[in-house]
Amino acid sequence: MRKFPEVRALCAQARRPAIKLLIGTALIAPAATFMARAQVEGWELDEGVKAQTVSAEVEARTAVAEAWRAKVLERERQKLTAQFAAEFNIPFDLADEIHWAALQENVDPQVAFGLVRAESSFRTAAVSPVGAIGLTQLLPSTARWLAPGTTRKDLLEPRTNLRVGFRYLRHLLDEYDGDTRLALTAYNRGPGTVDRLLKSGRNPENGYADMVLTGKSDRHVTLMNRKFGRKKS
Repeated sequence: MRKFPEVRALCAQARRPAIKLLIGTALIAPAATFMARAQVEGWELDEGVKAQTVSAEVEARTAVAEAWRAKVLERERQKLTAQFAAEFNIPFDLADEIHWAALQENVDPQVAFGLVRAESSFRTAAVSPVGAIGLTQLLPSTARWLAPGTTRKDLLEPRTNLRVGFRYLRHLLDEYDGDTRLALTAYNRGPGTVDRLLKSGRNPENGYADMVLTGKSDRHVTLMNRKFGRKKS
């Protein structure tokens, strides 16, 4: 019985629902078998051993139930991922990375896909004239602020780039009280510029938010990006 806590911990740490399900199912059997054998052979078990065994089985069954629920949710996520892949005409694997990263950083997946489309056209190796890198076009300095130790090479790796880029967007969403349009504008123009314009009573929007949310190109955004580059500071 001493092994049960370690197995339960392993089950809790497993990322894939299918693995959780296998671990949880494997955990039920020893406890149930132990109690059945004890009953058949007439073993005298003290209350502490009985309680530990029953507790282990209950926890195992709970783990299995949670794993089944996670598996169902994952199946639904995969369906949505396939829809996003079709909508944005990108490979499923890339759509899966974007969708997963968006959920992990608490960003609306639709907004996340729109941002990657606007920033890099889904090109993992995209580099802007001002040095913004990868799918979400992050500056290395911004990435290091959000995730200390992140290198330029790291930003060319899709999973890292997406997680840190969406983390930055999440930060801006929190900074602007959940205002998606302002957060997206700050992502493109920089929060310093947005704050300065707001303080002077001017509208900081330049069409970038519409480009992310609707996919429609805006000539003003294109001209601004050509002239100044995409500076996020």
